[in-house]
Amino acid sequence: MPESNPGAGFAEECHAVVLAGGSGTRLWPLSRNLLPKQLLVLGGELTLLQQTVRRVLTAFAPARVWVVTNEEHLFEVRKQVAAIDPGLAGQVLAEPLSRNTLPAIMLGLDQVVGNNEKVLAAVFPSDHLIGNGEAWIGDLVKASRLAARGRFVTFGVEPSKPETGYGYITLGQSLEEGVFAVDGFVEKPDLATAQDFLRKGSHLWNSGMFLFRARDFLKQVARCQPDLWDWWMARAERPLVQGYRDIPNISVDYGVVEKIDNIDVVRASFEWDDLGSWEAMYRLGDKDENGNVIMGDVLAMDCRNSLLISQGGKLAAVGLEDMIMVQTRDATLSCPMKQVQSVRGVVDALRAEGSRLVESHPTVVRPWGSYCVLEEGPHYKIKRIQVNPGARLSSQMHHHRSEHWVVVDGTAEVEVDGEVRIMVENQSVDIAKASQHRLANPGKVPLDIIEIQSGPYLEEDDIVRFEDVYGRVKK
Repeated sequence: MPESNPGAGFAEECHAVVLAGGSGTRLWPLSRNLLPKQLLVLGGELTLLQQTVRRVLTAFAPARVWVVTNEEHLFEVRKQVAAIDPGLAGQVLAEPLSRNTLPAIMLGLDQVVGNNEKVLAAVFPSDHLIGNGEAWIGDLVKASRLAARGRFVTFGVEPSKPETGYGYITLGQSLEEGVFAVDGFVEKPDLATAQDFLRKGSHLWNSGMFLFRARDFLKQVARCQPDLWDWWMARAERPLVQGYRDIPNISVDYGVVEKIDNIDVVRASFEWDDLGSWEAMYRLGDKDENGNVIMGDVLAMDCRNSLLISQGGKLAAVGLEDMIMVQTRDATLSCPMKQVQSVRGVVDALRAEGSRLVESHPTVVRPWGSYCVLEEGPHYKIKRIQVNPGARLSSQMHHHRSEHWVVVDGTAEVEVDGEVRIMVENQSVDIAKASQHRLANPGKVPLDIIEIQSGPYLEEDDIVRFEDVYGRVKK
């Protein structure tokens, strides 16, 4: 675990809220709703979330760091942050469903406000790349001094190109070295406007990081978003997550930041990239002698200045220039580099079709292990299920399907309608429709089974849970 930086200066009175929710669409097909970009390794050995947590722990004591995600990602987020600091697994908070950044921030603030009127809070997205950690800490210290005086502080990044996929901050009066009053915000301008911003030097990219006095921020929520404030105030009478479906789906920028006037921006002296497009992946990647960034099993012939990624078999590319090709086991994206912003439209079109390619990869991570859909068709689905040593699935039943399990490797403990049996390699069992059943791995090595489902409806929501060690039984 990284050691806290004793020179941070604000560590005794400032807490960190790391936002680890969100689905992300611009890095499809690698990023999906169930495995968004912050949970992916996109260079190096750590995921973006893990890099963020490690960086935050250089400036904040672990007890003052809170990670907010949603129920779909809860167990994976806990596993990833525990790999950085085991104690942080107990400081992961879960929204019942995603309601954008403002409710998520308030869920985190519930842990830090207490009776201290002066406590500060810093908010960090978990899907950004940041370099020069010492400069980052220095900017946080500068921002904390402003926040302690009642200012709301954001961090702006000097634009390096006319980016149309970022929000911008309009610079006002210079207040001190590297600090400006904020005159306004511009959300994802068109190319001509972005070029004008770059030429004039009048705007900074909005990094999405904030630092403020928690009580002052909540007063602005009460003024700007009274419905959200009513939900917050009811927390003394009920769990804060109760009523989540009824609160506004609103970002902190639109809900509060753009409606207040006591806001300053610190010009970032650190390196920043939100890794929000395939163009960014190409720009930051290691390039070969032809300017290509190649990851995975790729055969590139006469290709130049292209991003070529394969996670699903051999990708052969011939004569490509300024192109992106990303191949997974179940989907392939091909587009010119200059049209990377259109990937969001691809995801929207797939969602409109009801395609499951937006939701998940063929391999889906679960708290007990994972499953991979090998093949499916009308009335059947074949899965490979891997159960971690010592893990067990919920006790459950299905209304519409029967299942046939074959043990491929390891030892399985199978319970069907109250009867328990131990199964080893090459043994099988039938699970009739509406039978209550459970699978567990009592061994020391991973358990692999092949599951064949058959029936008129085979979706994951046909599960009735009776008991679950992971707390997924609906009350």
